Amino acid sequence: MPDVINAPLLEIKDLDISFTHAKGGVKVVNKVAFSIPRGAIFGLAGESGSGKSLTALSIMGILPGGARAEGSIKFKGGEILNLPSEKMRSIRGKEISMVFQEPMTSLNPVLKIGYQVKEALLAHLPLSKKEAQDRAVRLLRSVMIPSPEQRINDYPHQLSGGMRQRVMIAMAIACDPLLLIADEPTTALDVTIEAQILDLIDTLRAERDMSVLLITHDLGAIARHARTVGVMYAGRIVELAPVEEIFAGPKHPYTIGLLESIPFKNKRGTPLKPIPGSVPPPWGLPPGCKFSDRCSFAIPACRQEEPALEEITAGHFSRCIRAKEMRWTL
Repeated sequence: MPDVINAPLLEIKDLDISFTHAKGGVKVVNKVAFSIPRGAIFGLAGESGSGKSLTALSIMGILPGGARAEGSIKFKGGEILNLPSEKMRSIRGKEISMVFQEPMTSLNPVLKIGYQVKEALLAHLPLSKKEAQDRAVRLLRSVMIPSPEQRINDYPHQLSGGMRQRVMIAMAIACDPLLLIADEPTTALDVTIEAQILDLIDTLRAERDMSVLLITHDLGAIARHARTVGVMYAGRIVELAPVEEIFAGPKHPYTIGLLESIPFKNKRGTPLKPIPGSVPPPWGLPPGCKFSDRCSFAIPACRQEEPALEEITAGHFSRCIRAKEMRWTL
């Protein structure tokens, strides 16, 4: 009998995402695998173009046209990858929901805030319009929007960026989902509002026993909120470990590069070290290790064959042939 109690809420194995075009297909996400326990925050980090958002969209079943996903995505023990659209609609927004990067483009500018929050409630729950209205007010209050009874009649352009993002979070948690995907939820927000939004997501997670997939390029945000982190590069997981281990001893040069681009209080006066170059397009990846053309640790063997994601120490995985040699201190 399967261990349902201890089984992960979300489990992804060997996820591939490809796009087709005139000259054939190109793989943009390659053999991604991770799991998220119930009530935990899993951080997915990496630069733009590393495949984080496509991974999230595949979980939601809303990949863009021309994209094809293969592998396995299990939610509550059941396979949901390529589920028939009608069955996926009954899960999306109710049991799995998502906060997108830019609330101004995600909210409908011609519809009032209250209508947009009520939409998910009426679609998934047996509520009257009056009950949905009352619940929408409570949801806005739960995400710290002042005077929700008045704000519910506002349009998106009448709210600040931080308030719009709070509305998006209210919509996402409206039906008490088991999994919340937060895809760069603080993009374009100032530092103070960014901290408030991330703290709010963490508080709601604890109150509702909700799991969170936090997607960001900011390892500092992941350090403050996540339990485990997967670092993605060029569509691959290159390092996977508990957060404290990533900061205590990263085992992949790309992770080290990300950490060296973060200002730390105990390293004041030390210049930041940007990673040279940029993420190559999926049709122009180097041979062997896909980070080898930007890596200061690279040796000729790195360009011969792509390394597998291997367990270096208990629970700490790295995709680097020199992982055991990595030395980095905070």
